[in-house]
Amino acid sequence: MKIRSRWLNLAMSWFATFCLRLLFLTIKVEHKNIAPEGTPYVRPKGIQRYTFCMWHDHIVLAAFSLETFNLAGLISQHRDGSYLADSVMMAGIRPVRGSTSRGGLEAVREILSLPEMHLAMTPDGPRGPRHQMKEGIIYISSRSGRPVVPCALLADRFWSVNGSWTDMILPKPFSKVLLIAGTPMVIPEDLPREAMATQAELLQLEMNRLEDIGRRMMAGDSNAAAEIVRTYPATWSIPSQGAALPNAA
Repeated sequence: MKIRSRWLNLAMSWFATFCLRLLFLTIKVEHKNIAPEGTPYVRPKGIQRYTFCMWHDHIVLAAFSLETFNLAGLISQHRDGSYLADSVMMAGIRPVRGSTSRGGLEAVREILSLPEMHLAMTPDGPRGPRHQMKEGIIYISSRSGRPVVPCALLADRFWSVNGSWTDMILPKPFSKVLLIAGTPMVIPEDLPREAMATQAELLQLEMNRLEDIGRRMMAGDSNAAAEIVRTYPATWSIPSQGAALPNAA
């Protein structure tokens, strides 16, 4: 059933956000990041900003586990995205509406006008398939000068809330959540479209690798955390905090 009342939508989003904040007060959160400011959970001191890559079913974990700073989230213009946009806005995240299938150009323009903001993207949303990388995140990162940070978000005990093509992960009370922000991937400025597929494949592999490390950490593997940091060839590196942002003007 579609709810067309804007006020009712806002009331439902406020109630959902309130309940989620209460739930996450019971959650134990562990956070691992490679670049000192390559995480949305640290107040940035330099001018470098990042694009955080995460899967669509991990949005609740990303938005409510810890306080975020200077973070915008790319959210579909579909009606279902309106509920999510209201909730993340109440959680302190600025929604940018658009996707590769609808409103993409307007979203890119808005992102380019916000050089002070990090960006969170779910490259398998809003239509799936689940945990399959699309090239849009490579395009936006190349045009905005924001290196991509591959992220893994896991909960040891959770519910899966059924969706149209993927389930939303909702941690159970008093469970543990692990947030991993990996080594940033620097995308060349104005990368040709024919080269984006290769970059997307590399990003897919790193997302898979970090999720495997996260599962091992959750299972008690004391050596797994040492494998999070990764040395990449050529353009894969951690940018200096004083580096200027391309296309920031």
